[in-house]
Amino acid sequence: MLALVLTLLIHTNADSLRIFRAPDVVITSTRNPVTPQDSPSKVMDLDVKQLSSLGFTNLGSILSYGDGLYVKDYGPSQLSTIGIRGTGAEETLFMMDGVRLNSVQNGVLDLFLIPISEIGNVEISEGGSSSLYGADAMGGVVNLNTASSESPHVGVSFGAGSYGYQRSRASVNEKMGRASITLTAERTRASNDFKFNFSDGLNSFPMTRDGADFVRDNEFAQIVIPAKESSTSIVVSNMTANRGTPGPVTGPFYVGTEREYDGDLFSVINHEQKLGDFLLSASGGFTYGYLRYVQPAVVPGGFFIDDFYKMLSFQPSLQLNYSSRDFKGTAGIDGEQDHGTSSEMQEPKNRTRAGAFASGVINFKGPFSSMVHIFPSARIDWYSDFGATFNPKFGMNIRPVQSIPVNLRASVGSSFRAPTFNELYYAGAGNPSIKPERSVNYDAGLVFSLHEPVDIQADADYYAINIRDGIVWLPSSGNIWRPVNYQRTLSQGIELSAQVNYRDFLALRGTYSFGQAVNLSDPNSPTYDKQLIYLPQEQGSLVAAVSPWILTFSAAMRYISFRYVTVQNDQFLPGFTTADLSAGARIHLSHFDLRPLISVKNVFNENYQVIPQYPMPLRTFYFDLGIQFNQ
Repeated sequence: MLALVLTLLIHTNADSLRIFRAPDVVITSTRNPVTPQDSPSKVMDLDVKQLSSLGFTNLGSILSYGDGLYVKDYGPSQLSTIGIRGTGAEETLFMMDGVRLNSVQNGVLDLFLIPISEIGNVEISEGGSSSLYGADAMGGVVNLNTASSESPHVGVSFGAGSYGYQRSRASVNEKMGRASITLTAERTRASNDFKFNFSDGLNSFPMTRDGADFVRDNEFAQIVIPAKESSTSIVVSNMTANRGTPGPVTGPFYVGTEREYDGDLFSVINHEQKLGDFLLSASGGFTYGYLRYVQPAVVPGGFFIDDFYKMLSFQPSLQLNYSSRDFKGTAGIDGEQDHGTSSEMQEPKNRTRAGAFASGVINFKGPFSSMVHIFPSARIDWYSDFGATFNPKFGMNIRPVQSIPVNLRASVGSSFRAPTFNELYYAGAGNPSIKPERSVNYDAGLVFSLHEPVDIQADADYYAINIRDGIVWLPSSGNIWRPVNYQRTLSQGIELSAQVNYRDFLALRGTYSFGQAVNLSDPNSPTYDKQLIYLPQEQGSLVAAVSPWILTFSAAMRYISFRYVTVQNDQFLPGFTTADLSAGARIHLSHFDLRPLISVKNVFNENYQVIPQYPMPLRTFYFDLGIQFNQ
């Protein structure tokens, strides 16, 4: 629900309630620590651990309230992807602890596969970022930082909800000398046989969603070893899922029989060493993704599908940071070795990538007591399957008058998206000569921040993303469709947001964005200058949270405008508005904490679809109880 940077800690003793506001520094937007007000582009930081305690059950619901973010949701436990500022899911880079998560197979990350219990916070940097992070950061970067425990404890939690939803989790954190070890295990499941209304354009039929059940297990281990001048951390995460993936509802008697089996293994070891004014960071990341998709034959002797994909990636990196009062700089190298095996490729495929980057933050005082921050950055990447690409970026942030809390910011740079294994090597249809997508990104905005007597932060931003050589699948010889560098698009719009916190008691946040992402590929085509399908032109949200005594009440409303469902823009899916409510508490006793929570989603029973023919649930209820034993 909440896209505000909001954290609630409630005690029954004399400790006061706290609502944490914006973070002191952010990293993702520059690779150097800067304040959000001084960043060259818009950046958000969401505290996932605390937001989940306010009623969030998945990563998609958290990100759906972010400024400029649009989540394409195919229903509970189904595929859920995100795009930033009108770009596609393949054009948004996801990382966990700095390790790339985008699938080399299809370029996207399914948000359902990321359990939020393992995530501490999400840092989102909007705008092109290939000058810092390489491929796929055309719309922006979403960096998931794994959760870490501050004190030894043992915890258990249980959840239940509508349509067979069940969740159970156990965690333990122990100190062994200077080292901190955290272990968690969680199982989530649901039948997802929810009610909805199907319409054929003339009549409406009450239906039940069939075949959307799931079971997901995840295990997580983290070791943190701090020292006086260094720190080492090791993270291992394993996730397996068995879920029904019914397709679009095409009639009142539709029954889905498709299933998907997922397995994701993630591991990263990171070491940081302070060397005077320098900080040396070395890491090695490992990801393994398995997907099996099964579609039984609808009739005897009919078409049957049983496909699998296995993708393995190893990602080492080395980075050196320097910091002084007037200058901060970063330089580094990283690499990636990918290996893919699939029933949809004729043979196993490999990809090697190497990259080098440098970025800086130059601070100086300008005329009339102004403060100026300059952000140059550049990166070169080399890929074994299509060669090298160079991407620079330049940003600026100015505070014209030191006594007035208004900062102006702007940036311009280039970005790219690497072709996926499906686009390069899909059996009988892949195109090994395909080139990367490329973009030029512009953004400009201002941020107003005030901390006394009321905490206020407001942002206003304009952006434009010009994409060329966009990869689309077009008909070739016979009935074969092949990917080609054909599409050109322009995405531009405005984003407005404001947040108010009053005396650690009341928090309000409102957002609005208007954006157009149009097809400029062929001036002679009837699709020229038409809005891309499934993307809303308008989005808005309004959020309120109030925290009297040991209680917390929150409410959120989200608006999504109509979306075109044809490339000619002659048919559309109606807009919708949803509202959620939650109430919880944190009760601190002598040796343990109790954290009950109840949530109601889609309070007004809105019958809606994010993607056509993929229904969403009507009103649903959730209850959760967490118990933490403190040592």
